[in-house]
Amino acid sequence: MSKQSLGKALNSARSQSFGRRVYCVENSMGKSWLKRQLAHVSTEYERGFLNELEIYTRLNSLALPDQNILCDFSISDISNNEPNHASYLNQELCVAHTDALFAKNPFEMAFSNVMQVLKQSVGVLENLHELGFIHGDLKREHFRLFNDEVRLIDFEQSSHFDDVTNMLNTATPRYMAPELFHAKPKSVQSDIYALGIIWLEWLNQEKLQATTYQEWAYLHCQNLKIYLPESFSVLEEILEQMLNKQLSQRCINIYQIKQVLSQIV
Repeated sequence: MSKQSLGKALNSARSQSFGRRVYCVENSMGKSWLKRQLAHVSTEYERGFLNELEIYTRLNSLALPDQNILCDFSISDISNNEPNHASYLNQELCVAHTDALFAKNPFEMAFSNVMQVLKQSVGVLENLHELGFIHGDLKREHFRLFNDEVRLIDFEQSSHFDDVTNMLNTATPRYMAPELFHAKPKSVQSDIYALGIIWLEWLNQEKLQATTYQEWAYLHCQNLKIYLPESFSVLEEILEQMLNKQLSQRCINIYQIKQVLSQIV
């Protein structure tokens, strides 16, 4: 694919400053996101990009037909022979452009449809965990609808259970479990905590407020308040279990969440 046809990168100015480029491209097959990484700009961003390529490859080879996790994707070699362009790492990732699972306002949905969204998000994360991987940086926008099923994207900070101690424990502070602020390794339970924050913000249609890393640490470690509108108050119990500050008292796996959801009518 010609670099000249890509247009303007869509990712933030900050990530572009670290060499990351994300484009939206369109062909006869539809729209896709195209991700590239400039070489020799940021060791951390290079590591994350290469890790994501590896995770996509491993998950694609391991997933069974009933363990859908990934959107359609391709990993291709690219050429750096074009003049007057900085050099990219020699591969690019192309992922199908799909709708966001949490895009609709839950106040405008039937309760049964809200529950379906929650169960779908649990299901795809369970598939990932069953294959022995944690996502490591779940965000609301990482849950996508593909062929009427929910899939995940953005695996830069993902790892297999066996490799988690070798990975940085950094993540997006908005979704970080309390233990991550204390340099503990990521886990199934830190994924569950991030999912709980996604649910909390979506069901309230209100984002948590903090500015600095220190403010986020205080919010998650000491000051998080779990509340929901009356129409969704029946879900407060499971959110309290998913968002417990103490790792020992938090849900230990997705099965526990599914059990509670199955009892909610």
